[in-house]
Amino acid sequence: MSPESVRPAFLGIDLGTSQVKALLLAPDGRTLGRGRAQYAVAVPAGGQAETDPEDWWHAAGQAVRDALITARGAAVTVEVKGMAVAGQMHGVVLCDAVGAPLRPAILWLDRRAAAEAARYGEVPAGLTKPLGNQPSPGMAGPILRWLATHEPAAVGRARWALQPKDWLRLRLTGEAATDPTDASGTLLFDLAHGTWAADLIRELGLPADKLPGIGEPASPAGRLLPAAAAHLGLEPGVPVAMGAADTAAALFAAAPPADAALLTLGTGGQWIAPGAAWPTATTNLFRAIGGGLYQLAAVQNMGETFNWVRTMLGVSWEHAYSLAGRPWRADTPVFLPYLAEERWEPSARGAWAGLTLAHDRDDLLRSALEGLAFLLAGRLADLRAAGHDPKRAVIGGGSSRHPAWRQLLADVLGLPLYPASTSWLSATGAAMVAGAATGTLPGGDGGHRSEEEKEAITPVEPGAARAGYGRFLTLSRMKGL
Repeated sequence: MSPESVRPAFLGIDLGTSQVKALLLAPDGRTLGRGRAQYAVAVPAGGQAETDPEDWWHAAGQAVRDALITARGAAVTVEVKGMAVAGQMHGVVLCDAVGAPLRPAILWLDRRAAAEAARYGEVPAGLTKPLGNQPSPGMAGPILRWLATHEPAAVGRARWALQPKDWLRLRLTGEAATDPTDASGTLLFDLAHGTWAADLIRELGLPADKLPGIGEPASPAGRLLPAAAAHLGLEPGVPVAMGAADTAAALFAAAPPADAALLTLGTGGQWIAPGAAWPTATTNLFRAIGGGLYQLAAVQNMGETFNWVRTMLGVSWEHAYSLAGRPWRADTPVFLPYLAEERWEPSARGAWAGLTLAHDRDDLLRSALEGLAFLLAGRLADLRAAGHDPKRAVIGGGSSRHPAWRQLLADVLGLPLYPASTSWLSATGAAMVAGAATGTLPGGDGGHRSEEEKEAITPVEPGAARAGYGRFLTLSRMKGL
């Protein structure tokens, strides 16, 4: 192969929930290769969610190798100049000094630490205010306290208690660390000072020595170890940047305009708005890449919930999403999409209401899509209550691609939607961080903003959508939500 076919690239790995993605980004911002691999999320008991971190490791290897194969299929040999990992926030991985897991990772979907989250309310307000977030059972602080109470032997044996992406980077480099974008979601981080909240950690009786050092996302974290390089199909010694939380990486890649919010849809859904006031009871406040803050209004029930509905009713993804293009009807059943516990509505449970013998399978599927859109509308209201008033939204993520679904969302949200230039925002953001760590920002500032902004998806039936949302809110109030 001629020297001209060898291209420098930056590798971004996105450790998501149920899959790992890998993306090779050229310095000019073009994607050279992509790969993905699925892994299982276990539910050992109701309200619990775990994964064996070794499944992440195997999925990462497959995803990176597939990205390299994709590039070669396009007659390109890539020379990886740097890499970074973005990953799902919250959760805890207990491991030894070299990254060997001591138990399955507890994930952000897990709700076993509800009592430990409530314990934050008994702590002096001066210790919790710097966290910038309301306690939630799926965050690392409550989970680590649950582990210390219920599995003290495992905590005692552990050298590190890490976030998911930090565990993967430890396996890549042999070095343990984290960054502020991930640390700010742990309920153990002083948001104002950018350090671990030492007094709070002491008050909760947690082992501060098991939390790693903190470095900025684009700072060097180490170099790719030989064994890790062989696993990924790369050369050893590749520089590895600190990386970032998945939502922070997505925001970095999307670079939404000042009057816009970012809406990402995957297993869950997130409204993300750069800049922030202090948090409200129904939003989060996290550190952004490059400093600053962003406000987040999240839903737990999105792609995974719709997949459950689709699987139970036995239809393909294409058929399920195509029903978003059906006209609005006043007799469509109302779906409450609370199949997983929502962060700020933990007692809510899922239901269909308004069913008659005249309804069929497609009515149930359509109502499920409407219910998910209505849930996002509620979180948009939360974002506005926190002081943000987006006039439009950039939309991305694996569950955002179907045109009819996008149109339904525009109707419900009452905003023009601009598709991001890629649905792989977090992986793209990770690759951009890797480039920044070497002095190159692929594509330049905002280089991954949508090229489709001239083709905004604008509301077509907002009145019918508002009527449907009214029925949803009425049922929600009847259920005490």
